[in-house]
Amino acid sequence: MSPAPHALTRAAALALLLGPAVARAETPAAVEILKMVDKAQGDFEDLTTETKMIVRDPGQAAGREYQFLTISKGSTKRIVRFLAPGDVKGMGMLIEGRGTMYAFLPGFNKVRRLGLHVKNQTFMGSDASTEDMAAFNLADVFDAKVVGEEGNNWILQLDVKAGQESEFPHRKMWVDKTIHQITRLEDGDAKGTKVRTTVRSDYRKDEGPGEHYTPFKMLITDHRRNDHSTEMLMLSAKVNQKVPDTAFSQRELVRGQ
Repeated sequence: MSPAPHALTRAAALALLLGPAVARAETPAAVEILKMVDKAQGDFEDLTTETKMIVRDPGQAAGREYQFLTISKGSTKRIVRFLAPGDVKGMGMLIEGRGTMYAFLPGFNKVRRLGLHVKNQTFMGSDASTEDMAAFNLADVFDAKVVGEEGNNWILQLDVKAGQESEFPHRKMWVDKTIHQITRLEDGDAKGTKVRTTVRSDYRKDEGPGEHYTPFKMLITDHRRNDHSTEMLMLSAKVNQKVPDTAFSQRELVRGQ
C-alpha cells in the first residue's frame, strides 16, 4: 500500500529540517578542527624524537644528511641537539615559544639568543624555517575556514590573525579526519602565492603511554628555491618519558644532557 500523500509531505519536511543539521554534524566548524589539530599535535607531557634530515638541491638524488634529537615539553618548550655529522655535532637550540629561541655553538661555548631577523631563516640550510621548529597553537595565530574535503581529509584555509605575524600568512591545510593530524600544507606568501609545500605521511603511534601520533616521513619543497627539498625521516618517537622541566634551560643546553 502506498503511503498517504500527507505522510510523504511530513517526511519531506522532516528531511529538509534535519538535512542541514546532519551536514553540520559531519563537518565541524573550522575553528573546532583547528583546535583538534592543536590538541592532536600537542597531546603529550613530553615527546622525544630522533630524526634524519636529508637536504637536497634541485635534481639531486643524494643530499647532505643531518641527525638530531628533539625533546618537546607541552605546547611551548622544545630543545634540539645535533648528533651528526661531525661538524655540527654538539650544536643545539632551546625554544621557549615563537618569540624566544636560543642557539648553542660548541666552538664558542656560549648560548646566544636568536634575534627577530633570523626567525624566518632556514633551519640548517633545509627548507624548514626556525619558525617551523617553534611549538605553538595554530588557533592562536590563524583564522580558519573549511574550503573542502578530499578523501579522509578536511581542507582548511588559514589566514594570519590581525596583530599576529607569520612567514606564511596564508596557508592551505589538509587534516586527517581520524587522527586530526596534518597530512599536507601549502604555504602562501602575503599575496597568497603558493611558495612551499609540505607532505606528512606514515603516521605511527608513539612508543610509550599516550595516544600521540608522529609522521615518520615528511617532505618539504620550497618553490622559491627552484623546488629545493628536505626529507625528514623519523628514526624513533617516544612519548611521556617523564622528562623533567629542568631539561629545558640554557644551562642544560650547554651541558648537552
